[in-house]
Amino acid sequence: MNGLVFDNTPLSHFTRAGRLDVLRTLVSAYSCVVPGEVVAEIHDGLEGYPELATLLPAFGGWLEVKDLTGPAEVVAFARYKAELGGGPTKNTGEAVVLAWTKVHGGIAIVDERVGSRIAQREGIAVHGTLWLLVNGVRSGLLTRSEAETIVDELAATDMALPCDGAGFFAWAYREGQM
Repeated sequence: MNGLVFDNTPLSHFTRAGRLDVLRTLVSAYSCVVPGEVVAEIHDGLEGYPELATLLPAFGGWLEVKDLTGPAEVVAFARYKAELGGGPTKNTGEAVVLAWTKVHGGIAIVDERVGSRIAQREGIAVHGTLWLLVNGVRSGLLTRSEAETIVDELAATDMALPCDGAGFFAWAYREGQM
């Protein structure tokens, strides 16, 4: 699969920032998968963040919803969920994204550090939200100024990021992404 497999965090924060259109543009060259469990997390967040309703029409459109059904997927999910912990609901999105990507390939889009470390250890391609912005700048889809503004807009939704907009390019160079 030459695609991206999304966790809840990037989808929710782009939507809450009113920048879902930008996310769609940034990922237009990829097939995009969202596991059903992540869709359920989005639905669960509607009460606290009603603006997430604007994301719902994308499911079944440019965001293809996939459920874990095969034995290899379920076994991988159980292993990652056990390692990530958090009871019946916490870290479910990360575990299911890792499981789907491990079995089917692609790139897991996960912002949480522990999930990213597990992916790296397991040989699963993984990147976070800021990687999407870096790629947008490198491919000419975003200007430097637009990327910096989006970082600040995402941070305004209480997204945990390693930098603000002004520090985005310094971060990208330090991380070897630019």
